[in-house]
Amino acid sequence: MTAARIRPLRLAARSPATLWRGILHDPFTEPFGNRKPPTGWGVGGKAMKSKTLVIIGLTAVFAVLVGYAMTGELRRDRELLAESITGVVEVKPELFAQGVADIVKTDRLALFLVDPATQEVVALKFESPLVPPQNIRIGRADARTSKPLTGAYLLVGITDKDGEVFKVTPGEIYGRTAEPVKIGDQQVHLVLDQAFHGSLQNTPGGGAPVMAGPAAGPYAGGEGAEEDPARTIRGTVRVAPALAKNVTPQDRLIVMLFDPQAGRPAAIKIIPHTLLPQAFSIGLPPGAAPNPAGYSLRIITDKDNSPFNAAPGELVGRSVQLVPLGTSNVEFVLDQPYVR
Repeated sequence: MTAARIRPLRLAARSPATLWRGILHDPFTEPFGNRKPPTGWGVGGKAMKSKTLVIIGLTAVFAVLVGYAMTGELRRDRELLAESITGVVEVKPELFAQGVADIVKTDRLALFLVDPATQEVVALKFESPLVPPQNIRIGRADARTSKPLTGAYLLVGITDKDGEVFKVTPGEIYGRTAEPVKIGDQQVHLVLDQAFHGSLQNTPGGGAPVMAGPAAGPYAGGEGAEEDPARTIRGTVRVAPALAKNVTPQDRLIVMLFDPQAGRPAAIKIIPHTLLPQAFSIGLPPGAAPNPAGYSLRIITDKDNSPFNAAPGELVGRSVQLVPLGTSNVEFVLDQPYVR
């Protein structure tokens, strides 16, 4: 019987120095900073590194997008300022002491840009609530047409308590710049310094024509303009069922009569709340020569106190045919989104 051959352990064949070096380089006995992980330990580290790179990349992309958005917003703000007149409106203190001015937070401020040569209103905006002194701005976004505003205009401010800008109510006051103001001016100082008398020029006598000339101006209104049924159009305004969700009681109704011969509004009336179906009426201001052919009727809902600016959700309706003055049974429908 042959004795089994026992193979000596390799450990026994190593010298003490070799053994000592093995101990020193053992991954479980080396200091942590010098330790080399066994095969396979790097998989988690690579995953962590990949996640970190992804996070850094997403953060960089987000920063670029935010920077681009901010740059675009600043550019739009600069363009808006360049196309507008901005400044501050305040009330002459003596008007309060004299009992002429009476301003509460429910009042609003009607701002007009008026062409000094033709006395035509080129832009209209409402600021609400009115808490003077306060910042104001009016410009291209509030213009009657989409054409750029250039040159200089008179700035007029009128306080309004009842939704009828040209109807005189005690406590309403008026102010205008002494000289035309250039578009782009950012330091306008508008002072409301006199009682309001009922017209854009603030001539005595409420209900006077807003504009000079035979058209008598587009921004007339008030009860005085509607006392004569023969110069008034009356009816009921409704909304198309598919668009009813866009109308709220807080919306204002802007009722306009367009003169097809003059190519501009002959009268505008603002109804402060919208509760459809709703009765409406609008008439020519005193002194305005009527157009025998009739007028085009347009009604718009206003959500942002800017009748000539199309805000999301605003609606418009237009008469298909000319409506003669004296008509009292107009059935009017707001049937499409308002788009400038």
